[in-house]
Amino acid sequence: MRARSRYVLGLCVLVLVCAAAAAGYYRYLYVPPRPVLATEAGGSEEIGGGRYVTVKDKSGNVIFTTGHAVNVEDEFISEDETRYRVVKVEGDTATAESLGRMEALLEFPAPVGAEASAGSRAVAIYHTHSDESYIPGDNSDSIPAKGGVLDVGTSLAQALKEKGIKAIHSLTPHDPHDAGAYDRSRRTAVQLLKDRPQALFDVHRDAGPAEPYLEEVSGQTVTKAMIVVGRTNPKYNANLDFARRLMSAVNSKYPGLVKGIFMGKADFNQDLSDRSLLLEMGTEKTPKEAAERGAALIGSVVPSLLGAAGGPSGQASGRSIAWILGLAVAATFIYLWVSTGSWDEMRSKILGWFGSGGVKVGGGRKNGSGGA
Repeated sequence: MRARSRYVLGLCVLVLVCAAAAAGYYRYLYVPPRPVLATEAGGSEEIGGGRYVTVKDKSGNVIFTTGHAVNVEDEFISEDETRYRVVKVEGDTATAESLGRMEALLEFPAPVGAEASAGSRAVAIYHTHSDESYIPGDNSDSIPAKGGVLDVGTSLAQALKEKGIKAIHSLTPHDPHDAGAYDRSRRTAVQLLKDRPQALFDVHRDAGPAEPYLEEVSGQTVTKAMIVVGRTNPKYNANLDFARRLMSAVNSKYPGLVKGIFMGKADFNQDLSDRSLLLEMGTEKTPKEAAERGAALIGSVVPSLLGAAGGPSGQASGRSIAWILGLAVAATFIYLWVSTGSWDEMRSKILGWFGSGGVKVGGGRKNGSGGA
């Protein structure tokens, strides 16, 4: 009866070991699928072919232009915090109605602008559309796997590093530039999040005329940014809150540098993180150097937002893996001890597994029948 009880207890311990292994798999190897709602809602995240949509108010004034697919109920927050909702789409023109001004943002638990120690902060950058390029500078609007947008991401990363932030910049290509690009880039995003960055930026360039994206800062031409948030993703509210804070912080220092926030009918893999944003840096018609300068200015402001929340980066994931492995090893030994009933019997079982001839466990070397 006692042996049976030890067996049952040992089996329970083995179940716990398997659960720990499953948790480790989920945390470090599993790539969660994109939300079903997003893929059903989706269609294409952009219209392609160099086309773009002009969104106007009911008086015919242009609110913004974008190469993204625009759908009824999509929204836009302008740089002055006016919120618009799309009510009609006809071809490449959409009409939006004003919903009034946004409510003021609540303060962070720690004041915005209070910069915590840089050693615990990291920002990750990647590019779903790694081919996107700038005709003025790259001589093409598309360079497979080596698009000019990668250089823009490098400028953002460099600006972060100069502020003492760890910038993790992935140059992994996700070509071709098709509807499957976000599925391919999702694996990159999941890998980047293992370092627990406090923000995750997917850097793109938009499509359309250059003028709406150009700004003059300190006598130099820079490209504005448009932040994009997927309104079908489960973390939409958290992403939108971070987007508004980023726009407010950047425009407070460089007025108009972020021209607005577009909330489109897609997920953009933003369900993976509360602070995941898509940044559109200019269009194919804006100079690449201007986009690089704009990205650098934004990067210089991002650190002021990172003192409030977010986990440590870097070695945290390694420590977690070590804890899981340690737990598994400890549970295995506990299982053996409980199921065998004594140290001597447990040693005999281990020697039986590995061969007693060459294994020394707590005692003298024995000559076993399996030894060479």
